[in-house]
Amino acid sequence: MYDRISGLAKIGVWEFDLLTETLTWTDTVYDLFEIPRGTLLKRSDTLKFYDERSRREMEQQRAEAIRSGSGFAMDILIRTATGADRYIRLTADIEQENGKSVRIFGTKQDVTAERAAQQKVQFLQNKLGYLARASAMEVMASTLAHKVSQPLAVATNYLSAVLAIAAREPISDQIAHGLNEALQSTRRAGEIIRKMRAMSRQAQGNAERFELEHAVREAIAIVAGRYGHLSISCDLGPAAFISGDYFQIQQVFVNLISNACDSTAGEPCEVTIQCTKRNTDLEICVSDNGRGIDKDILSVMFDAFATTKPKGLGIGLSVAQTIIEAHGGHIWARNQPEGGASISFTIPFVTGAAGQKS
Repeated sequence: MYDRISGLAKIGVWEFDLLTETLTWTDTVYDLFEIPRGTLLKRSDTLKFYDERSRREMEQQRAEAIRSGSGFAMDILIRTATGADRYIRLTADIEQENGKSVRIFGTKQDVTAERAAQQKVQFLQNKLGYLARASAMEVMASTLAHKVSQPLAVATNYLSAVLAIAAREPISDQIAHGLNEALQSTRRAGEIIRKMRAMSRQAQGNAERFELEHAVREAIAIVAGRYGHLSISCDLGPAAFISGDYFQIQQVFVNLISNACDSTAGEPCEVTIQCTKRNTDLEICVSDNGRGIDKDILSVMFDAFATTKPKGLGIGLSVAQTIIEAHGGHIWARNQPEGGASISFTIPFVTGAAGQKS
């Protein structure tokens, strides 16, 4: 039974006698290194399979463990006898006699799949972090453009009027030159603002057809790594495909789920994600069991910089709105009668599975 469990979990046991320098492996360890079972082992030979950095760090920790009599655990990278790269979780403990370390033993477990999953989540976090910053910059650019364009237009009109008056009445060349330069500068500033607004409207990036569930599941994995008190249930119904920027749609779910977690102030957070087909759109609702949305902010919560968080920037929901509207949908929020809040949005769906995201 032990051998069966060991094989299923890919966990093997090893032992090294410090007095006789005898190394012993169970069959699973042989399999992890892809060395024929029962091969006579020398520790110096097995170290050749270790990545240089892993070998150096392991040797340091091993020496300290033998000296102090305490164990250690670490992940190492090996290249097997057939040339495959594999991550191994190594644990070690020390057996002592009369205060002297005489035997070191432990386990080796294949964690290659786990590390690959961690690296994928890390990649997604980095990608989404970049997109979040880019989207936030777009929202701020759009907001600033909107706020600044009106006073610039007024300034331009005043300067044009003053120059028209100056053309009828004698003024110094210096004043005329200064007025003309001021007018040209306000016009240039207005052009910059127009370009900023045009950039902010380019929210939809690389369009592709993908299954919504893939974006949702990966978003959940990203957020779950940051919030230990999170519980999520999904009711996405039959497979639904949408066309748009995969990572931007994923960013919307990351923002909404993160906001739901923040709303519970560290208490257990329960999030429900539901998807319903309505004519040509998908309607997605993300609800939580938090404290709800303050009435004072409910009507402006999608505006840039609107927030009730002490350290919040008020960008997350504004970014979500920008992305959803760029994809042809709209977004809204409400408090639930039973408590908590829900944020819903629509997005057009497409038929077929071509270009499915994996």
